[in-house]
Amino acid sequence: MDIKTVARFNEWWITGKVSDELFFPFKRYLFLELLKHINSRQMVLLAGLRRVGKTVLMYQLIDNLLKNGVMPKNILYFSFDETGYNVNEVIENYQNEILRKGLARQKIYFFFDEIQKAKDWANQIKIWYDLYPQLKFFLSGSASLSLEKKSRESLAGRLLEFVLKPLTFQEFLSIKNIQVKYSEFKIYQNKILPLFIDYLRKSGFPEIVDQEDEQKIKLYIKNSVIDRIIYKDLPLEFGIKDLELLGTLLNLFFTQPGIIVNFDNLSRDLKRDRKTVMNYIYYLRYSLLLRIVLNFRKGVLVASRKMKKIYPSTTSFIFSQTDKYSEMDFSKNALETFVVNELNAEYYYRKNGEVDIIYKGGKNIIPIEVKNTVAETDIKQFKKLMDKLECKKGIIVSREEYNEVKLEEKTIIIIPAWAFALFKEEIIKR
Repeated sequence: MDIKTVARFNEWWITGKVSDELFFPFKRYLFLELLKHINSRQMVLLAGLRRVGKTVLMYQLIDNLLKNGVMPKNILYFSFDETGYNVNEVIENYQNEILRKGLARQKIYFFFDEIQKAKDWANQIKIWYDLYPQLKFFLSGSASLSLEKKSRESLAGRLLEFVLKPLTFQEFLSIKNIQVKYSEFKIYQNKILPLFIDYLRKSGFPEIVDQEDEQKIKLYIKNSVIDRIIYKDLPLEFGIKDLELLGTLLNLFFTQPGIIVNFDNLSRDLKRDRKTVMNYIYYLRYSLLLRIVLNFRKGVLVASRKMKKIYPSTTSFIFSQTDKYSEMDFSKNALETFVVNELNAEYYYRKNGEVDIIYKGGKNIIPIEVKNTVAETDIKQFKKLMDKLECKKGIIVSREEYNEVKLEEKTIIIIPAWAFALFKEEIIKR
């Protein structure tokens, strides 16, 4: 391993601080939570989509350590994104070339980026973790690493797992120094709605918050996120050969968000083996490009394995496939995709009617429907579905309408999507 190359990513070994070029002052919502575990015994695993800010978050934690008196050379950052090295090689070279002494009785912080690309990473880190209790590991990966059953089992009891979601609307407004009070949110509609529409096309990625050029936004999403995953990450991870199939599936799910998938029909249409199609969808889900929502069966409190709905993991992927973006493209599908991801939705309901999301809060369930505009017939139909589900409260998320409707013993809250994004906890608890 070329230690000079490693040193370039660890400038604090010389300067004592994180380079201004690497440090972003705005801190994502997980920063304070991770800070609570900065000196705990367990290693921290941070998963998330490409470009959502995992690396920046690591540098912010490193900056905090340096400001609190940790010796610069006792902190190592290393990315496995472009290398063929494994964990053992990195630690051994760091120990021999930088520390020039053993690891025993020293508090050392390792920040390993894109860890899923290091061969046998879980087993190798487990050995170091068990042998040297004073070592602290922060790991990140652009994939749903918790899906790797083998890795999870190897590190059972040694690992704290976190997922850094795409940039939230609350964070989007915070970057722009805008605050909205829940008690007064109705008066903010004219100011916030245009920002929310802008957010939907950029949602997820801090680097393009202030970018206004549509083509540059699309190119960023395509080149820095989608293409990197399809043409680099997934082929490397799974040995994928049929890149055309990956691209076709993504185009389908990005242009028809919320589509209900019948694998038999889909494999026939694509002229591919059913198992292959299912595997490729798993790969796309693993890479955090897609979210799968299951059909809820109330009678037995389970979800059907059939009738799965598939969504992009962020609305900006929908925008990346459009020819021209305007308020006219502010579709119900985009709103639905946003709410599904905002709630980490797991279930929808479909039986003599459909509810977009079944939100499970403890023993109770709350049906949530998404509509661009809300007509009286929509409210009546929603109330019928609430009766079937035996729910007293339901929520309709709209483009910009607000209302609260009482029908018999049922309460239906109608709320603009932007307000739901900012105050969903308060609204759900009402």
